[in-house]
Amino acid sequence: MLFYTFEFQVLFVLTLVLYYKFPQRRVAVIGLANAIFYGVTGMPYLILFLAVAWTTYYAAKKMPSKHGAFFFGLGLGVNLLNLLFFKYSVFIAEAVLGILRVQIDLSTTFLSTIVLPIGISFYTFQLIAYLVDVKRGEVIPEKSFLVFWVFISFFGQLIAGPIMRANGFMPQIEKLSTYQIRQENLQKGIFFIMSGLIKKLVIADNLAPMVIPYFNGTMPLTTISAWIGAYLFGFQIYFDFSAYSEIAVGIGAFFGLDLEINFKTPYLSGNPPEFWNRWHITLSRWIRDYIYIPLGGNRRGFWKGCLFVLIAMSISGLWHGAAWTFLVWGVFHGIVSALNRIYVKYLSGFRERVKQKKWYRNVCVFGFFQLVTIGWVFFRAASFQEAVHFIQLMLVPTNLFYHVSYVKSFLLIAVLYLSHVVEFLIHKNQVNLSGTWNRTPEFIRAAVIVLVMITVIWSSPTEQSAFIYFQF
Repeated sequence: MLFYTFEFQVLFVLTLVLYYKFPQRRVAVIGLANAIFYGVTGMPYLILFLAVAWTTYYAAKKMPSKHGAFFFGLGLGVNLLNLLFFKYSVFIAEAVLGILRVQIDLSTTFLSTIVLPIGISFYTFQLIAYLVDVKRGEVIPEKSFLVFWVFISFFGQLIAGPIMRANGFMPQIEKLSTYQIRQENLQKGIFFIMSGLIKKLVIADNLAPMVIPYFNGTMPLTTISAWIGAYLFGFQIYFDFSAYSEIAVGIGAFFGLDLEINFKTPYLSGNPPEFWNRWHITLSRWIRDYIYIPLGGNRRGFWKGCLFVLIAMSISGLWHGAAWTFLVWGVFHGIVSALNRIYVKYLSGFRERVKQKKWYRNVCVFGFFQLVTIGWVFFRAASFQEAVHFIQLMLVPTNLFYHVSYVKSFLLIAVLYLSHVVEFLIHKNQVNLSGTWNRTPEFIRAAVIVLVMITVIWSSPTEQSAFIYFQF
């Protein structure tokens, strides 16, 4: 059920009406809406989701007992087996068969019938984080399964995040019955929903058909056109994914729920740590807190820290999809992050001398953007071989002839990057802009909202596509 479909709009409005009509039943109203929202994908998947959620809830309740280790293992095992079976069965089988050099057509086996439950990666990570936080004593096990169900399945962010933590999100749900509607929350909701719709329908969905020819073999590629295709996909995936996250934040605001901002203009980053603090922020924190730090983090020496970063980023790559291209994408960013650590440690003198100079920051942002763009090729290509060929074209100059279409494409890329900068300035000055908006006459505000809606409708392609991250 896509956010911009009529079916979702009906569900959203009805849920809002019942939510404010029956304050004491708000958790139940949202819980039912969550079940309907996910049940549209298929009742078997809803039942599976409920079963995994209840097992995790029950295991966490039993963890403070003397058999806590068993119940932690039970909850963790159910979640990992659920994810491994549905998402990685074929990938693991193909890898094993490849190692054994056995040829079996998997399309004739039951593995070919497995359908990936939507949002499984996101809700699995959220459930695992809950179990670990309870084990660490950072979260008290929730007594009400209804509250727990709303925590894990809130329809605003269920399919593609942000990945919420229990210690930040659960208390908000428990206080819903006393929430009083506030104007600033409504304004926040409208702002983020409209921003997300513009990003998705006006920008990302119009970029999608432009990107396809570069990666499906229908367009003869040169060095210049390969870079154009990679740049366009980088902006497509950013605007598409950040659109979902912002709409989720907006939906949460209407219910008085404060969801985390998942993107903060990442293409203005000058190094890996900065990028991962601005791109898919909740996943980056999850990888840090539940993989990198438990492995040893910075506590076991510099070189082991570099190795742990590489392992953590590789797992992050595999989380995105059961394919070698995603694994290589993760390894690529792991290597880049490790090299950045080496640079900071062994060239600290040079770095200290130049980091205050404006040109240095600009060079870092420009250079790191190129590395991110190269990495996106692995993310988008259909196979590892195609990705390698694509990147070879980017890095080894061939057919550097002029074509007028190149100029148009680079102008479009410049406009997209400029819009990224504008977005940064808007969020940086959001408080001031909010004050200006409140002082603006109501008829002008209404006209602006209507104009934005008309722009979204008029600029949207006739066929909208699902959010890219739905496949993860």
